[in-house]
Amino acid sequence: MVARNKDRKPLKNEYLCPFCFSRIDLSRIHYSCTNPLCAKRFLEGCSEADARRYRSQYRAGEEIDIENSVYLGKDPRDRDAVTTKNHIVRNSEDGLCDICHRAAYVRLCPVCHNQIPQGAEEEGSTIFAVMGSKGVGKSHYIAVLINQLRNSFSAEFGSTLSPASDRTTVKYRDDYYRRLFEEGRKLSSTPSYENNRESRDPMIYYLRFLKDDAPRVYTLAFFDTAGEDLDSTNKMVSLNISSFISSASGIVYLIDPLQIPFINKRIRMDNKPETAPDVNDRLSYISDIIRNKNKLRAKDPIDVPLAVVLTKVDVLMKSPENDEEDKVLFGPESSIHIERERGRYDKTNFDEISAEVEEYLRRTVSESFTQTVGQYTKHEYFAVSALGSNPSGSILTRGISPFRVEDPFIWLLNNCGGARKVGE
Repeated sequence: MVARNKDRKPLKNEYLCPFCFSRIDLSRIHYSCTNPLCAKRFLEGCSEADARRYRSQYRAGEEIDIENSVYLGKDPRDRDAVTTKNHIVRNSEDGLCDICHRAAYVRLCPVCHNQIPQGAEEEGSTIFAVMGSKGVGKSHYIAVLINQLRNSFSAEFGSTLSPASDRTTVKYRDDYYRRLFEEGRKLSSTPSYENNRESRDPMIYYLRFLKDDAPRVYTLAFFDTAGEDLDSTNKMVSLNISSFISSASGIVYLIDPLQIPFINKRIRMDNKPETAPDVNDRLSYISDIIRNKNKLRAKDPIDVPLAVVLTKVDVLMKSPENDEEDKVLFGPESSIHIERERGRYDKTNFDEISAEVEEYLRRTVSESFTQTVGQYTKHEYFAVSALGSNPSGSILTRGISPFRVEDPFIWLLNNCGGARKVGE
């Protein structure tokens, strides 16, 4: 999700790194040579100064990857520094290794040394920021969305979703899939960026659409932010969360209806959560970050697509027990029960749901919240449920039955600008 004008096509030689958010010139990047002899030859023949910088004292024959070490918060001279058996080529205009003089095909971001995918010149990267208060269900939404993209979404739209690295595979499997889908347990709270640097690592996927004559490939970066990291504009800036917010191609802003005071005191259910701070405050903080980074005036519209998503909507679809509860429930006549047309971008269906959810939030949250949302030139409201039912403690007694979790993603892909529509 990028805060720049996405209707402007990115320059062919410009690439936004989805790891460090640096906007880089693809003609001035680094490479990794896969010739196993080059690292050894470089270390044996380099100058004394280069030997001090790049020769590992702890792993013979391996180069110190200074850039990746710094990105990961490690001291390049310490034992836990990142090292590599592949020679890193830092000063090549033609992509040839400076040791063996053969083409080095593995391209690296010159700032953080994460790999640049093939096709970056044409497709760039599409960064989605999923945000909201603590306990709103961000982790569950991301976990279920990725599983849906790999399965039902891919079958419906003729696409494939594949992890961009082993780090993404391991993170999704160990932190999300295993606990949720195999063990049937709720996910733990996302740790703050302030306390856990590893939580800053995005999950990067390649989404490939295969039906067209010219297949499309999107590089998608998913971030799971801790709710407490969004407490204020100052905190987001101090933790550098502002970097990925201002680099987002689109924002998914989640709202837990049970955290809204008007709804919380009327809904009848066990184990209701505490109400949360005003959802308008956090969205205003996000908007301020985008305005400051892009030098927008207070009255200027924001051109980052915004999907406002009401989560855990399954608890709002039951039969009312009294008149007060009836004020906060979606009845059987609600548009959210009308299925979208499969295999295409069903704008009519999305717009009908959006109008209903907008009016619902205007009534249950505030008029000022919908006015804040209205500052985004492209915005839509959604109602979803990642799990499909309310867990019993930490156990998912009824399993997982996703409800419309892919809708915001379909809308975002069709409103990020530049690319052809999904299901057009």
